[in-house]
Amino acid sequence: MERIKPEKIPLIRIGGIITGAEGNKWFSFDFRPKNRDFRKELKKLRPRYQILKNEPFNSFKETVKGAHVHLAYLTWESAKGLYKNPKYNLPYEVLDVNGSLIYRQSIKEQKGKIFERLEKAAIEEDLRD
Repeated sequence: MERIKPEKIPLIRIGGIITGAEGNKWFSFDFRPKNRDFRKELKKLRPRYQILKNEPFNSFKETVKGAHVHLAYLTWESAKGLYKNPKYNLPYEVLDVNGSLIYRQSIKEQKGKIFERLEKAAIEEDLRD
């Protein structure tokens, strides 16, 4: 019997830079995309400033101001900040340039469940057909 492989959820990766940080409590970031398509798409949404806080059930490591990072979103709606609930607009993961994890949205909930919740919210909020 052949094992059925789970569907892989693609991540939308966007470059960013840490604009502020306070120890193990929080950090903020701004987009700095290198891909020209992303630049054009995200330029419309600037200025966009997000803060990620160290909360229960997320993975959080200290970082420093000025560090370049890779932001990974599960949907374009969250990357563009279109959801009414601000928590849905946060990245799923933040990685440093070496690929080390700085932040993950949840260590308790699976990526697939978060993706399903975002998809459902996009439909309910008429962001998608």
